[in-house]
Amino acid sequence: MIPTFNIGSGEGLTASLQLQNTTRFSTEDIYVFDITANSSVFIVSGSNHEIKLYDRNSLRVDCVLSFHWDTITKVKAHKENFLLSSSKDASVALWDLRSPGGPVQVFRASRTEPLLAFDFNSSETILAAATELVHNDAKIIFWDTRQNNSIAGQFAESHNDDITQLHFHPSIPSKMLSGSTDGLICNYDITNFDEDEALVGVINSGSSVHKAGYFGPQADYVYCLTHIETFSIWSEKETSLLCNFGDLRQLSALNNNTVLDYAIDCYYDQPNQRLFVLGGSNSGDISIIHVSVNQLDICQNLRGGHTEVVRGVFWDPRANLMLSGGEDSNLSYWSAPINNCRRR
Repeated sequence: MIPTFNIGSGEGLTASLQLQNTTRFSTEDIYVFDITANSSVFIVSGSNHEIKLYDRNSLRVDCVLSFHWDTITKVKAHKENFLLSSSKDASVALWDLRSPGGPVQVFRASRTEPLLAFDFNSSETILAAATELVHNDAKIIFWDTRQNNSIAGQFAESHNDDITQLHFHPSIPSKMLSGSTDGLICNYDITNFDEDEALVGVINSGSSVHKAGYFGPQADYVYCLTHIETFSIWSEKETSLLCNFGDLRQLSALNNNTVLDYAIDCYYDQPNQRLFVLGGSNSGDISIIHVSVNQLDICQNLRGGHTEVVRGVFWDPRANLMLSGGEDSNLSYWSAPINNCRRR
């Protein structure tokens, strides 16, 4: 295989993280799926349909949230006291973490349509969720949050397979992208809910989309990770390919100290305007990789926190900490010494 990118050293671009603590999500054979956080708790979903809140200092369980009866597909913290969770039970639940007895609001699909992704727009007026392919339809469903739980609109023509990714632009309320296992990333301007007019651009990634999202100083670029571990960067406006890194697993052959079997996600460090890929090995290693034009810089390989595939990572470079979760049910907390500095 001819490498499609160069390898460099990213030493100093991030703080050097060290394993500080490990706890178990469950004593049973439960996978950790997704991790997010606010300033006081880590929020973790598991394959047993539970969401657990962990104190950020002690990693002790503060609370267990139970509502969904099928796979939880995403959790997202909203402001300081709220949480949203989506599930294959066809619902998005809104939680007030100050009174976690149950969701304060539930947004439901019009029929049993498993939800795989969701997002709020920047003005907090529109909630959108994406479905699996059901009866030949893969939908994006919109709710106007000012109109209780009523569905404001639906898109059903843009994709013809499971919609795995859905993100609103971080500052433009009407701009949104979706990614699907049909290989397409669709860009929308949802000033109204007319799908033909809303669809303003299509990126063909060439393979099933695993992760996709906006990045850049003005969020005018799009990253794409596929289920066959390819990685590419695109212009959001022109939908043109800017950089194709090919198969990220090439890293294992190009760097003797890194084993990369899969990509976990991308992370954009807004203050420092740097894009990173987080990757993993089947034995539980985590790699932090800085993305440059046609070059990937290996910042650090984290070892010892997991023994199986890592599925969820919450990383805060500004606080120099990370919480990772995997198929071994471990939650591993990583942080850097106070005097450990990174290059700006």
